Amino acid sequence: MQPVRGGSGMARRENWEIPIAFACVLLGVMMTVQFRTQKKEGFPLYNQRTDLIQMVNELERQRNRLETDLAEKKKKLDEFEQAAAKGPDVVKAMKDQIELARMEAGVLPVKGPGIIVEMSDSPKSPSPSDDTYYFIVHDVDIDTAINELWSAGAEAISINDQRVVTTTSIRCVGPTVLINGVRLSSPYKIKAIGPKKDMEGGLRMPGGFMDYMAPAVQRGVTVRINQYEEIDVPEYKGSLIFRYAKPMKKE
Repeated sequence: MQPVRGGSGMARRENWEIPIAFACVLLGVMMTVQFRTQKKEGFPLYNQRTDLIQMVNELERQRNRLETDLAEKKKKLDEFEQAAAKGPDVVKAMKDQIELARMEAGVLPVKGPGIIVEMSDSPKSPSPSDDTYYFIVHDVDIDTAINELWSAGAEAISINDQRVVTTTSIRCVGPTVLINGVRLSSPYKIKAIGPKKDMEGGLRMPGGFMDYMAPAVQRGVTVRINQYEEIDVPEYKGSLIFRYAKPMKKE
C-alpha cells in the first residue's frame, strides 16, 4: 500500500509558493515602470543610441557633400580638357601653371622684397684657451638661419647665389661650406624674398637665431641683417633629374 500524505504537507507547500509568485509579479511590474521612467527621463544607453544615430546621419550628410564636390570638380576637369584644344586662353592658363611650378621648384630667377643676412668669420685669432669652434661660421649656423627664414614666410632663398631648393644640402668641408656641391667660404650672403619684418623678427626673436649666434658674435663673428624693397634671387643651376623616385599611379 502507498502511504497516504497528510494535508499538512500540501499546506506547507502552498504557504511558500504563493509569496514567491506574488514577489515575481511585483518585481516584473516594478522593472517595467522603472524602464519606462528612465527612458522618458533620459536613460544613458538610450541617449547614447540617439547620439550615435545623429552622428551617423551627420557623417552621411558630409559624405554626400563630398561626393557632390567631387562630381563638380570632375565636371570642371572635363570642361578644361575639352577646351584645351579649342582656344589660346586655355593654352595660356596652362603656360601660367607651368611657369608657377617652375618658380616653386626654384629653376627660375625671382625678385621681390626681402632681407639679406651677411655672416663672416671672426678676424680674431683664438688664444690657446679659446674654443676655435666659435670663431668661424659653420654649416649648422647657416642651416639654422635658413630654417628660421622658411618658418617666417620666406618664398625664395639663396646663399652666395646658390639657390636653396628641396635637394639642397649644407655641410662643412674643412674651413669651407659645401652648398649644392659648390664649395663656398666666408663671408656668406643669404638672400631671402618674403615678408621683411616677419623674417627679421624671426631671426631676432628671443631664443632664436641671433641668440644662438651670440657666443660666436662675442668672439668676433659678424652677423648683419638688412631689409630691402627688392632683391634678386638667382635660379637653381643644378640637376633636378630623379633617377630613383617615380610618381605613383593613381588607382
